[in-house]
Amino acid sequence: MALYKAEGILLKQFPWSESSRTVVFFTDRFGKLALVDRGGRSFKSKRGRLAPFTRTELTFYNSEKQTRGSLSAADAIAAWSFSGEGDMGRLAFASAACELGLALLPEEEPHEELYAYLCRYLSALDTAPRSGLGGLFIAYVLRFMSMLGYHASLTFCATCQSPLSPVDGLRFGPAAGGLIDATCQGTQDRYIRLTANEAAALMRLQSTSLEDAVGVLLTFAEITRLTDCLTRFLQFHADLTTELQSIRWLDKLKAAQPTGPS
Repeated sequence: MALYKAEGILLKQFPWSESSRTVVFFTDRFGKLALVDRGGRSFKSKRGRLAPFTRTELTFYNSEKQTRGSLSAADAIAAWSFSGEGDMGRLAFASAACELGLALLPEEEPHEELYAYLCRYLSALDTAPRSGLGGLFIAYVLRFMSMLGYHASLTFCATCQSPLSPVDGLRFGPAAGGLIDATCQGTQDRYIRLTANEAAALMRLQSTSLEDAVGVLLTFAEITRLTDCLTRFLQFHADLTTELQSIRWLDKLKAAQPTGPS
């Protein structure tokens, strides 16, 4: 067996046997990587509980005879605490980014640029003002999509390619691939109606930096509607088979606590 090292962020862990677990990391050198952590569920495991939202140095064995490698060591390099105001929102938006990675990243295909972008996003999420969390998340999802080859048409009509300007009533067509001009909206298609502010936010956030995305202020209702646009787009074009549970959880938390995190 060959021994490898990589840096990674934990996406998910789940039982593999009574004493072992499977851990899935997004790594800088190998992309999304699933490893067997033998004995990892035991109280005597040297690795113990692997922490989410942590840059971790991984040492693992791999063999052509086995479908998955075996984790040997996991040492934390740095962690994001998300302990500022609106900490539940920070955790939810961080978890949603990991959900997307788990669902859409191809197995063992390196994507160093996207890994670095995820690290930058989590760092920004850790320090951004509460009011900017939603804009930051939508900007991340748009860039994540584009880096994987799923680029939504937001400045030109997805059907006729005519230039668009943000106005009330503009519609997002998930199947069509982006925003739709009023003259191209068919009666049989399903659209998500957007306000001028929502359309303008989508257009701006697709090309802005994470630092500038913090300045795009969105209500929680706007965040959930724009997230719905993008997840439905990915369901059509990237075979995303689930909704983002972290956002749904945050939505329920908001409903139960009207003054809760945003």
